[in-house]
Amino acid sequence: MKTLLTSSLLLAAASAFAQSAVPVDTVPDTTVDLDDFVIIADKPVVQTDGAKLTYNMEEDPSSKGNTLMEALKKVPMISVDGEDNIRLNGQSSFKIYVNGKEDPSLTTNYKNVFKAMPSEAVAKVEVITEPGAKYDAEGTAGIINIIAITKNTTDGYSGTVSASFSKQQASGSLYGRIRKGNLALSANVDYADNSAFSQKNKGELIMENIANQEAPTVINRQQQNVSFRYAGGGVHLSYDLTPNDLLTADATVYAVKGWLNEGSFMSTSNIKNGSLISFLKRRTNGHLANTGVNAGAAWQHQFNEAGQKLIVSYLYNYGYNKLDISFTKEEDFGGIPYSPFERNSMTDKQHEHTAQVDYINPFGGDRHTLEAGAKTVWRRNNALSTQYFGDSNMSYVENPDNYSDLTQKQDIYAVYVSYSGQFGNFKTTAGVRYEHTQMGIDYHSGSYSDFLKRLNDVVPNAALTYNFTPSSNLRLAYQMRIRRPSLNSVNPFVMNYSPNEVSQGNPDLTSERANKISLKYSNFGSVLGGNIGVEYSVKSNAITSYTYMDGDVLYHTYANIGKEQYFAVSGYLSWSIIPGMQFSVNGRLQKDWYESKSLDCSNSGWSLNYGANLNYKLPAEIKLNLYGGQKTRSYELQGYNNGWYYYGLGLSRDFLKNKSLTVTLSANDFLQSESHYRSVSIADSVRSSNKWTNYNWNVGLSVSWNFGSLKSDVKRTSTRITNDDKAETGGKKGASF
Repeated sequence: MKTLLTSSLLLAAASAFAQSAVPVDTVPDTTVDLDDFVIIADKPVVQTDGAKLTYNMEEDPSSKGNTLMEALKKVPMISVDGEDNIRLNGQSSFKIYVNGKEDPSLTTNYKNVFKAMPSEAVAKVEVITEPGAKYDAEGTAGIINIIAITKNTTDGYSGTVSASFSKQQASGSLYGRIRKGNLALSANVDYADNSAFSQKNKGELIMENIANQEAPTVINRQQQNVSFRYAGGGVHLSYDLTPNDLLTADATVYAVKGWLNEGSFMSTSNIKNGSLISFLKRRTNGHLANTGVNAGAAWQHQFNEAGQKLIVSYLYNYGYNKLDISFTKEEDFGGIPYSPFERNSMTDKQHEHTAQVDYINPFGGDRHTLEAGAKTVWRRNNALSTQYFGDSNMSYVENPDNYSDLTQKQDIYAVYVSYSGQFGNFKTTAGVRYEHTQMGIDYHSGSYSDFLKRLNDVVPNAALTYNFTPSSNLRLAYQMRIRRPSLNSVNPFVMNYSPNEVSQGNPDLTSERANKISLKYSNFGSVLGGNIGVEYSVKSNAITSYTYMDGDVLYHTYANIGKEQYFAVSGYLSWSIIPGMQFSVNGRLQKDWYESKSLDCSNSGWSLNYGANLNYKLPAEIKLNLYGGQKTRSYELQGYNNGWYYYGLGLSRDFLKNKSLTVTLSANDFLQSESHYRSVSIADSVRSSNKWTNYNWNVGLSVSWNFGSLKSDVKRTSTRITNDDKAETGGKKGASF
């Protein structure tokens, strides 16, 4: 039977897509036969409400055939430098979730996983810059939430099979879901392999003593080929016990294996006239392994139709990370004699149990909502690090002076309460979170003394929003966040990346605090929309990455020695130019100030980060996506990082009935064979310049097939466990592998 609706209802439905509909002041009261009426609309790639931004990866054809690390370069507020260090709003202190759950192993090893994970395994990327009281208090910049479960919109039972082949890697994925009675089940499997096209890069570190012209200049050069294999998957189910009771269970796992094959390292020491003092050439080999497992269950009870709910949740996380790298001496001359063979081995294991209770109570006709909850986290992280010396890879002994075996303990007990209310055009949110933390380290070797610290943090937040219209508002917000030290930043083991450049953690680290205030205006119309805002943040007792010289060795480590401030202006604009053509641009201009009285140094400077996207529907139903962006020089306490740029394109077309088959061609950074990244730091009158060259251009083909017709999806509880309380320290300058 044909359905009749008024044209006003049709326009209301079409406007929900926020696309290129023409505004209409009056609508005739007529009826339309839907059998002869078709609404054509594209989902926006980027959506934001001021507190959270969502990047719809599925709507971006140029992301197909890329790794997730490459695809993240296009997400507003996220930047990826030439050493694959991710920054959120210019900061390295952030948390990474997968499907709303924090994975400790992934948080500390995102480089290896994201460089191996295919972008087709990700549906959306959420950037949460204003976490409320219900979120853990750690993570000063915010949260990056990877939505890794692809949803289908076809009818009946459903599934998706996809495969891609590119210069960077070959990958494939399978996703499906089924429902029977009150039980819904979904599962996914993803695989990627880049052994056919290993990742190649080379680096150069130059260390000069700018205070002593007679001191030698040290130049380290290295080259490496790295191969990865990635496999991941998950199972998610929900069961309706009663109309008001829902049970859910989730389990996910990923594994990455990597190999460094026949890399090379060469170090020279020269005086100013060019005369050679010492020379060392070594061959490098190594492998890494990262594994993450998390499993959880939740029960949700709904008391009434108004949405009053109680959620009880449990989550277990396990992470395993191993790095084993060896150096074989080939030639040397002068200087300190080095062992013919050296091996460094580091193994980390994380165990985490979390229990959480959340209560949600809307009242006053949904104009007010009160939320409260309690949470406990029991975490044990083990780190075993060993160094070996010998004549060959068949004959070596352990170095007892550089052996570390420790257990990091963190027990966290938290309660929170938050309120949100609507008063005419005003909406207010406010909350407070109290966290009691017991954290310490048990040393099973070495001369360090065990320690245990107790921290008490009261973390408030508040926001006031004025809605001019349903699509435009002005938002004033305040956030306090804290940052605790992570396992790698407190591990005192000395990691030798080269004979004269090492990395070492600091077991004396304590937490830092950050206070941020922001003002943002948003206006999202049907044709033109976006937001613009300003923010100011100040950190005290900041966990700072810094370098220093000890003899002729350059050390990278951490300390609570910094004060950091920034002021930023940021904005996002989307424009539906004509039907089928959308353009978006985002940018952030930021001034940073760094100061450390204990190091007697300070630094400051402006940086700019911007990106643009153009989507256009060509004839023959071909979708075109063009994108590009740039980040200018950014500053740190002891130096700066040079900027970089990126660009790319994608072409996609749907085939078969219901457009179930999608073919995508993509390419990025294809006009040059290599890209360069450079950082400079000055410590103890020694200027170190680090230059990396990556061969990361890419061209790829991706094919995806949707089958089935099941509309229902696995249900989720209203609140899920999200652990975001550990510091992300980012990557170390000059670190290989």
